[in-house]
Amino acid sequence: MDIKDQLITIDEALSLVRDDMRIVTSMAAAEPHLFLRNIHRRAKELKQLRVFCANPSEQYPCFDDPDLVGRMELATMFLTSGMRKKQERGIIRYIPQHLSQWVRNLQREGSIDIFWGSCTIPDERGFVNLGPNACYETEALRMADVIILEVNPNLPTTMGATTVPISWVDHFIESEAPLATISRPSMHDVDRKIAEHVAEMVPDRATIQLGIGSIPNAIGEALRTKKDLGVHTEMINDTIMDLYVSGAITGRYKSIWPGKIVGSFALGSEELYDFVDKNPVVVFEPSSVVNDPYRIGRNSKMVSINSAIEIDITGQVCSESVGHRELSGVGGATDTHTGAQRSEGGRGIIAMHSTTADEATSKIVFELKPGAKVSISRNDIDTIVTEYGVAELKGATVWDRVTRMISVSHPKFRDELLSQAREAGYINGSVSV
Repeated sequence: MDIKDQLITIDEALSLVRDDMRIVTSMAAAEPHLFLRNIHRRAKELKQLRVFCANPSEQYPCFDDPDLVGRMELATMFLTSGMRKKQERGIIRYIPQHLSQWVRNLQREGSIDIFWGSCTIPDERGFVNLGPNACYETEALRMADVIILEVNPNLPTTMGATTVPISWVDHFIESEAPLATISRPSMHDVDRKIAEHVAEMVPDRATIQLGIGSIPNAIGEALRTKKDLGVHTEMINDTIMDLYVSGAITGRYKSIWPGKIVGSFALGSEELYDFVDKNPVVVFEPSSVVNDPYRIGRNSKMVSINSAIEIDITGQVCSESVGHRELSGVGGATDTHTGAQRSEGGRGIIAMHSTTADEATSKIVFELKPGAKVSISRNDIDTIVTEYGVAELKGATVWDRVTRMISVSHPKFRDELLSQAREAGYINGSVSV
């Protein structure tokens, strides 16, 4: 369908940006590259501008332009590697919040002046598609006064909540920017040991949620012998695609959305984007739906698998900071971990290495670093897995938690952890692990 009357240039689009506006951009593979690569030019002409985004994939010019400090704020809910290096001295501001609450919190802040995203080439019926993203985009778009979309032929057409009538859109800009991709992480023996423990807790016909990284990649490999798995996850990645292609994922016995891989966004390889393109098996829905703990709990045998930076011996999980330094974001970890525990036969799992890569520091600690952010409280924790085994903490006493956590720590740190636990009064006597 012809959209020539709605087509404008990037400079014409930037001219629509005014002082004190609140702009929301789409994320991940659908992030609007033209906007993010050029907004610094317009922001220098303004007194104040707020831009809300999720996890930009590049180190865009606006990140550390000194002329923008005090003029522009880039508010994000997840810090990528490029952003975390700039947050202390630039325009970047991190918003701590659960993924399921992103749109609700945006709404509380006030009206959205502009939604700026990406879309596919219009179809003959008068629709465009937002690609592999429905996290907050479809809801924020409907809340915006002005909608600007970068038409990108590289975007896949996806199923679910991602279709938008052309009549809703105020302006289109032509773009051919390559989609953001991430490579498959390499796996190590420690990852495979952790994956073996996790796989034992995932029954046939379970519905799974996986994060990203070497451990989820190894878990995906370990789950290939499972039968009739389902998927209900915020992020669809290459591991999910591999499990579907291998036949382990069918979704046949899912309680909700049977037969469908349900997620809020996809991020991975070009092969993954080809996989989700026009694929009726893959459905994208907003994170307010997908990450709603109550809805997650409606899946039978729901197993949520996430990771962490450090965990204390009573079960407090930090997955987003190293001390006071913000590292990433809580994302949907708490949503999915608590939601899975509402499921009949469900389980929330935190899987991580027992130490840092050089084995110099234990990731199971007596107490979290000063300033560390508690992403999952000990009241909500379920199960911890390391290469040394499984620590089931849900419903356990502090004494049992401490001994179980120490038993899955690296052996060279166990005596020190036991000594600290005795001194604190968590345990007493000649306890050994």
